[in-house]
Amino acid sequence: MSTSTRPPDLTHVPPTRSDDPPGRVARAAPWLAGAWVVTYLPMALLHLVRDTPPPWTPTPASVLLALSAAQASVLIIVLGSLAAVSLGASTARGGAASRPAAWLLVVVGLVVSLAVSDVRALSFVGYAPMMVLALLGVGPMADASVDGAVYTDSLLALGSSIGGIGMVVTGAGLLARRTGAVLFRTPGSALRIGRWAVGVAALVPLCYAVTRLAWAVGIPLGVRDEFLDELGSAKWAGFGLAAFAVVGCLLTLGLVQRWGEVFWSWVPLVGGRPVPVGMAVVPALFVATIVTSAGLAFDAAVLGGHLEELPGAEQDWAAWAPELLWPVWGAALAVAALAYRSRRAVTR
Repeated sequence: MSTSTRPPDLTHVPPTRSDDPPGRVARAAPWLAGAWVVTYLPMALLHLVRDTPPPWTPTPASVLLALSAAQASVLIIVLGSLAAVSLGASTARGGAASRPAAWLLVVVGLVVSLAVSDVRALSFVGYAPMMVLALLGVGPMADASVDGAVYTDSLLALGSSIGGIGMVVTGAGLLARRTGAVLFRTPGSALRIGRWAVGVAALVPLCYAVTRLAWAVGIPLGVRDEFLDELGSAKWAGFGLAAFAVVGCLLTLGLVQRWGEVFWSWVPLVGGRPVPVGMAVVPALFVATIVTSAGLAFDAAVLGGHLEELPGAEQDWAAWAPELLWPVWGAALAVAALAYRSRRAVTR
């Protein structure tokens, strides 16, 4: 007697415990937001008053390209003050201003994570493994001489990404609790939208990866031969970034696959257990934020007529054109992660 095989039911909600990572992340978010305020606000004030190092330095890889360090410090002071007030008002029990404050916190968080942060945050994350290998004297960056200020600026950009995400999560979480609003009405709708979002989020980085992989093997895809020669050993750094992009694509597929909800049975210790929601959602939202911020910087440079500030010449389109789609990648990845979260969520 033959039996039919049913596809896995991805609309099923695996049980989660009240101490799962999403709960811990939600509790940590206000602290991350507050840490950004108490770190960056004094840095900006001291830069204006005592000419100490600023919390943001000018770079063509930012949507704030037209601002000086002093002007950016003024912006950070304004944003930090608004965030501080919003954090206080939004967390006050029963406060009449808590809902507007929560919305303001979301807006400020988006500005901080997408504008104050910039491509340096993504560069730091992407090159971090190669930096570690360089300390051991191996890898494509082993012989490179990097100014220490580059690391400082990149860490500050990364801090703004994390602090801004904390603000958005805090504000959005409060709004959801007060209004009862949900992004997806049913697990089925979350799955349908999530599949489309995952498709886009997996395709866009592949466009970037293909060009860098081609360069690594000596194929000048989308660039001049001269540009490829000028890259020299740096093309292997691009190969490393491309490899990360491919791995990221595979992990993105897990947001709509059964193996993204339940660990494979052969995995030691956790085989057959539900995948913690935060293990999938937190990295996805973090990557979505930093790639969107970087993509917006590239878009701003092109739309503002500053193409000369980007790698390569105008005819070397593969050096900068794939990055123009990164905001699409980031938005799709964020939707996919939230759809995954919605399907896995339970009433507590």
